[in-house]
Amino acid sequence: MARRGFQGAVLRSLGAQDHELTVVRKQHLAPHFVQIWFTSPTLFNELDMSPTAWIRFWFPDPAGSETQFQRGYTIAHHDEITGEFAVNFVLHEPAGPASTWAKSAQPGDAVAAVVLGTHGFEIPENPPAGYLLIGDSASLPAINSIIEVVPPEIPIELYLEKHSIDDESLPLVDHPRLVTRWVERQGADSLADAIELRDWSNWFAWVTPESASLKRLRSKLRDECGFPKAEMHPQAYWVEGKAMGKSRAADTPENAQENVALADVRPTEQATDMVASGAGATVPDATTHSSAGEEDGGRAVGTEENPAASPPKGAWQADAQARLLAPMKRVFWTAGVLQGLVTILQLVPYVLLVELARRLLAGAPSGQLASVGILAAILLGVSVLLESALLLWLHTVDARFESDLRAQLLRKLARVPLGWFTARSSGRVKKLVQDDPLSLHYLLTHAVPDAVAAVVAPLAVLAYLFAVDWRLALIMFVPVLVYIVSMYAMMVASGAKMKQAQHWAQRMNSEAASYLDAQPVVRVFGGAAASTFQQSLARYVQFLNDWQRPFTRKKTIMDLATRPATFLWLLALFGTLFIVRDTLDPVNLLPFLLLGTTFGTRLLGIGYGLSGIRDGMNAARDLQTTLEEKELTVVPPSADAAPGVGKNPPVEAQNSGTVEFDRVTFSYRHGVPVLEDVTLTLMPGTMTALVGPSGSGKSTLAGLLARFHDIDSGTITISGRDIRTLSADELYAQVGFVFQDSQIVHGTVAENIALARPDATPEQIVAAARQAQIHERITKLPDGYDTVLSGSSGLGDGVSLSGGEQQRLTIARAILADTPILILDEATAFADPESESLVQQALSSLTADRTVLVIAHRLRTITHADQIVVLEGGRIVEKGTHNALLEQGGRYGELWQAGTSQSEGAHNPTLTTTGLEGATK
Repeated sequence: MARRGFQGAVLRSLGAQDHELTVVRKQHLAPHFVQIWFTSPTLFNELDMSPTAWIRFWFPDPAGSETQFQRGYTIAHHDEITGEFAVNFVLHEPAGPASTWAKSAQPGDAVAAVVLGTHGFEIPENPPAGYLLIGDSASLPAINSIIEVVPPEIPIELYLEKHSIDDESLPLVDHPRLVTRWVERQGADSLADAIELRDWSNWFAWVTPESASLKRLRSKLRDECGFPKAEMHPQAYWVEGKAMGKSRAADTPENAQENVALADVRPTEQATDMVASGAGATVPDATTHSSAGEEDGGRAVGTEENPAASPPKGAWQADAQARLLAPMKRVFWTAGVLQGLVTILQLVPYVLLVELARRLLAGAPSGQLASVGILAAILLGVSVLLESALLLWLHTVDARFESDLRAQLLRKLARVPLGWFTARSSGRVKKLVQDDPLSLHYLLTHAVPDAVAAVVAPLAVLAYLFAVDWRLALIMFVPVLVYIVSMYAMMVASGAKMKQAQHWAQRMNSEAASYLDAQPVVRVFGGAAASTFQQSLARYVQFLNDWQRPFTRKKTIMDLATRPATFLWLLALFGTLFIVRDTLDPVNLLPFLLLGTTFGTRLLGIGYGLSGIRDGMNAARDLQTTLEEKELTVVPPSADAAPGVGKNPPVEAQNSGTVEFDRVTFSYRHGVPVLEDVTLTLMPGTMTALVGPSGSGKSTLAGLLARFHDIDSGTITISGRDIRTLSADELYAQVGFVFQDSQIVHGTVAENIALARPDATPEQIVAAARQAQIHERITKLPDGYDTVLSGSSGLGDGVSLSGGEQQRLTIARAILADTPILILDEATAFADPESESLVQQALSSLTADRTVLVIAHRLRTITHADQIVVLEGGRIVEKGTHNALLEQGGRYGELWQAGTSQSEGAHNPTLTTTGLEGATK
């Protein structure tokens, strides 16, 4: 029977299951690099195939003994159809069991593997500014899997340490913004010295080289480049010159040799979780570094020369909470120290009660007994008063801090670009304004005292009980160890399931919403909608059942282990045994019964306190990140600016409504332009339509006119004046917009219409509503124009309007604002057939005699536009009228033909352009 040593026993105790892998084929990618394809009937039932996913192999001993050696390897490729997967092996010398096995492996050979503890890489909801990937041939499979999933707009800097002349021939995944540098190893510092010193703010570093190289890299990235711990994944993949796993037996002194790399694994990972793609290495003599700027296969190679002076370390969003809470640092330390003293003071009365019992049994006079009792009562009262005073002080500090913070937040939200709001859901904004300050309140007032009390109390109790009797104190650790081992086993076994659970939750939320929206159809017709949702729900329930049912026993054991009754039973049992054997003074059992029985629940308090701190820190990070958002600033007109750029034009030109885009370039992410070199003029009294495929930049271009974002280069002028010189009030007095997703605020109908003109008279409001074809509907509401609407977000009590009614109300708002420039984004998109003609009539009144910019998703609605602009890839590719563009037979003609083909045979009431013709006549 195979022996797997201590580590194998640990894995078995945690529920690790063996999977038999069979070699399918084998291929040498380089003389020292072999790719082996496996198949397994059971592996993928447990393994979550996310990027950098890995498995633990058990390799036989090359010496022929029954000992097996564990090594982790990244899944390089997998085929979901055939169920096969590939693992890349670096054939190192001296060769350990992994390299030895890989050299001789042939199709049909079998090897065992376990999945326990594996976890993968994922792109966060808010991706970093870029990815700094550092490794070598051993970690290249994991690095390739990361490059594959990084979005094309995010830059990647890749540093690879070259240990062999054949390393550069290894396959590397393509990425449009990937820059690769190979660094020849001349020593443990070579790779770290090659890392460019620059501002790496908000980058994420994936650092997986050889062990000695990692040690130097961690120091440089942390101390010289400023990478915070949360933005680094440092992990050794192998140890130079070590035959990893060579001496695997747990009782041999050579066992330490394999675990050299484990010291470099992140503290949050277990020593058994070391990912690997190689077993050991002999490093060839290094010569010189490749020169910077050379090209190899289209990628830059070599190293950048470090500047003489270190650049600023930058600022990471991951450290934003520290910047927000910097003024509170002294408060936290003071509160922690005071709470520690108060916690100890609260425990002293229990010690005095033990002393009281001791004196009572010894027959002490009543005066001594009374003095001890009174002192215990006094200390208990003082501790309560001190704790109340501490909380009162913290609440006072918190009230001032949060008042200032909310004021800063509101001022910031009033100055950020409107694009900041359009990029976020109302739920995220609500969380920022309402939920995050509440989480911050707990952090500032309760989390630190709770966490300190949860840590100090068990430690103080433990120290005191050890002083009383070390044997009973040690016995208290038995249920604690049971709890820790059970919890750890559940966490390790749930590693892959956690991400699957998140995916299932997101999927079921989406499907449940769709199912509920489709209830009228489902109840009448039934069919696929109901059956699909029921099948998904059944699979989700089965997933949860398969995941959680095996934990039933462990959860029961954990619950029993921390109950006071468990501690009471253990202490009473062993305490009585010690008393019977006359090795324990009966009085000394009393402190264990008073303090020891709650030891488990006190330890659980640590988790609750730390959870509150974690939530508060996350809220602080989000709040500070918002406070650091770029604001829209008003640029003062330049005295020497060219005509029309930043200067006030003549009064007669200010109301002309002419809009000019002059060589405008814009990007949401630096280096990835969404619009590039766009030049366009919108004349007063005309309609310009923007058309193009999805992602071509139509909505972005229109949003720039409303200054939802600031452009990277070029200028946008209104009536000859740069919009960056206009205040928000001046700009939105010139530009109005009606989007397909209309927004209604919680308030009366009149307040909603007069949102842009709060000083409007009731007569003006009614006149705007009549023009927008919504007056008659308003008069039928319970209180007419004073009827309270619930708002688009659904918050607040009030009357709800249909999509078409909301759109007409929005148009009435735009009519009342009476701006000379108007932006329309498919304003009839959410209108029902009955109200669409009314929306079209309202648009006819709205667009007359204005400069109109239309974002067109349906080409038949803009055939009468004065100017149609075709965007593709962020550039203007065609411009002209409908008929002229069709005659050219270019991109517009293709889009028109595609739209016509899709709508053939279907009744489409939106084919008319009644609502837009008014702007062109």
